[in-house]
Amino acid sequence: MVCGCSALLPLPNPRPTMPATPNSLANPSSTGRWIPRQPMPVAWAFVQKSSALLWLLLLGTSLSPAWGQAKIPLETVKLWADTFGGDLYNTVTKYSGSLLLQKKYKDVESSLKIEEVDGLELVRKFSEDMENMLRRKVEAVQNLVEAAEEADLNHEFNESLVFDYYNSVLINERDEKGNFVELGAEFLLESNAHFSNLPVNTSISSVQLPTNVYNKDPDILNGVYMSEALNAVFVENFQRDPTLTWQYFGSATGFFRIYPGILVQADRDNREHFKLLVEELMVKGVGVVDQALREAFQILKQFQEAKQGSLCNQAIMLISDGAVEDYEPVFEKYNWPDCKISTLADTQENVMEYLHVLSRPMVINHDHDIIWTEAYMDSKLLSSQAQSLTLLTTVAMPVFSKKNETRSHGILLGVVGSDVALRELMKLAPRYKLGVHGYAFLNTNNGYILSHPDLRPLYREGKKLKPKPNYNSVDLSEVEWEDQAESKRVLFLTNDYFFTDISDTPFSLGVVLSRGHGEYILLGNTSVEEGLHDLLHPDLALAGDWIYCITDIDPDHRKLSQLEAMIRFLTRKDPDLECDEELVREVLFDAVVTAPMEAYWTALALNMSEESEHVVDMAFLGTRAGLLRSSLFVGSEKVSDRKFLTPEDEASLFTLDRFPLWYRQASEHPAGSFVFNLRWAEGPESAGEPMVVTASTAVAVTVDKRTAIAAAVGVQMKLEFLQRKFWAATRQCSTVDGPCTQSCEDSDLDCFVIDNNGFILISKRSREPGIKLRKKPIQT
Repeated sequence: MVCGCSALLPLPNPRPTMPATPNSLANPSSTGRWIPRQPMPVAWAFVQKSSALLWLLLLGTSLSPAWGQAKIPLETVKLWADTFGGDLYNTVTKYSGSLLLQKKYKDVESSLKIEEVDGLELVRKFSEDMENMLRRKVEAVQNLVEAAEEADLNHEFNESLVFDYYNSVLINERDEKGNFVELGAEFLLESNAHFSNLPVNTSISSVQLPTNVYNKDPDILNGVYMSEALNAVFVENFQRDPTLTWQYFGSATGFFRIYPGILVQADRDNREHFKLLVEELMVKGVGVVDQALREAFQILKQFQEAKQGSLCNQAIMLISDGAVEDYEPVFEKYNWPDCKISTLADTQENVMEYLHVLSRPMVINHDHDIIWTEAYMDSKLLSSQAQSLTLLTTVAMPVFSKKNETRSHGILLGVVGSDVALRELMKLAPRYKLGVHGYAFLNTNNGYILSHPDLRPLYREGKKLKPKPNYNSVDLSEVEWEDQAESKRVLFLTNDYFFTDISDTPFSLGVVLSRGHGEYILLGNTSVEEGLHDLLHPDLALAGDWIYCITDIDPDHRKLSQLEAMIRFLTRKDPDLECDEELVREVLFDAVVTAPMEAYWTALALNMSEESEHVVDMAFLGTRAGLLRSSLFVGSEKVSDRKFLTPEDEASLFTLDRFPLWYRQASEHPAGSFVFNLRWAEGPESAGEPMVVTASTAVAVTVDKRTAIAAAVGVQMKLEFLQRKFWAATRQCSTVDGPCTQSCEDSDLDCFVIDNNGFILISKRSREPGIKLRKKPIQT
């Protein structure tokens, strides 16, 4: 079933609102304390000519409650705003080339089409693609089940078996004489981008064992030897479906075979963290469990009589640090013969015996249930302190003994499974089809989020990323409701929600489209020859996370960038390449339309002499097809914010989840209106670092009364430049007023430039830019 609904949600983007007037101000002559004042006269003016979303705000004793008696007339304040706004508008339009880009799209409007997006059809198509992908994962696991059961059927247990295998903890380890240790032979490991750049061996698997399991135990050796048959299946599965990640077999005897083979080392941070937790444990009182056991047996009996719950197997498990003394009366009444585990040595024998009992009905009925897990983090990445986040889900199936002599006993051999990177799954919901603010998300049948752009499962502790508690049991409301406690730049959007299930899985897919321009998709067209010419410009880049062409299947394609793959596809040099022809067509069109911007920006840079004022660091643009262009007006060593438009600053790039922040902000304001944002070179916490300002505006196209956002363009400049322009503008007076008696530089007058959300852009105090103007300003 496919459904849709609507909701009005606040998102972290600017929205024009009149800022509130503060009721207390800093005393400029004091340091270290704030002196509350009575409500002061306020003069404010909108910076109109600039089309910039800024307000000029003045507060101080120089403004009388009677405007006619004010020492600084309102007309003067408006003059300052107009002067500053005019200079600002001329600067950002000149260096961004926004008027030229708008004209270029206007020139081709007659050849464009704007189509309405059908959300129900979109979510249905995405769901079918995801279903097909997940079906291939299930087929891979089924191949492992068949291979493991066949291998066990053909294997005869050998008590004296001698067999060497690759132990994941010991591989490539040498003794003091330089010889490989036992079970630690040479094992070729190579960094593999598909496995998050971890060193792996894709030709063979390796075996992991708990430290308390003897690695030469006959049960272990026979199980490892039998499961060697899985190596060929692992490799074949991966060749058939290169989007597969980790595949494994967990044996009931205690070992774990993983493909690709990998070196596993205990993580010191995890060990130390565990030690600290154990040291903090406090033993208090005595656990009285007889009442709990009685209640548990009563509930179990009720479920059995009512035929509720699991009709296959029902059990009660009690885990304790020792034998309980009050269990016998309960077990005599409810459970005979009873089973108890009083020592650590009893654990494996008794628990494994009951595993066989619990699995017996499934074995007899040949039930190979398919199990999907909820989202979890790749522990191999966490232990390696990788900075990239990988959320996974796992598909698993049980493996049973098919031998005639053991079939009636229900022998569980183990479990096989394969991990599915949720990132790969979400690539099947292409970003360009969802619009600027649209997105897709996945839910489990328990209502928990599997994947969502706003799911933040990690937190930073110092320089390390660590998982949040219960990160995989978060529901939709927790990631979509506004955090009232956090001060944000907000934008209210009306979103339409479309959702459907993904057949044969416990997952459902949701697609969110914003109303307005989010309801439409812009379609252009151009010749391959013309598009290729403009695609080869050095200032052009594509969204690295978007799938223009499939490069992760053929090993020869994995080293290609998306731009390189697209060029090979368009020049027909590689007939085996598969590409998204609709997206490729839109990239070609945008490359042609935006090509003149390179010449425009280059001409500006050439006309700037070394003696001229440093105005703008760079200009940039992005299109709805993920195309990026940028140009520097200064040497790279002089750029104030070197992270901007690099992978270190994901918010400034097209990603799998989002359009760039500057693009999203600009798209919700009229074309030509610039949105300003403060940026810190190394983050807001590094006071004293030079700050820069990013200004961006949207380029809209209208066809048949439908409007769509085609691109966004902007500039980045030093905040210092804006400050100089502002203070210069406030030194002026209107001609009728005579000489200026006061200016914003006077100690008894506070002047601010604030953006549309009330955040300070310009102030006398260096710590205040970027702070929200409020009733109690930050102490300086």
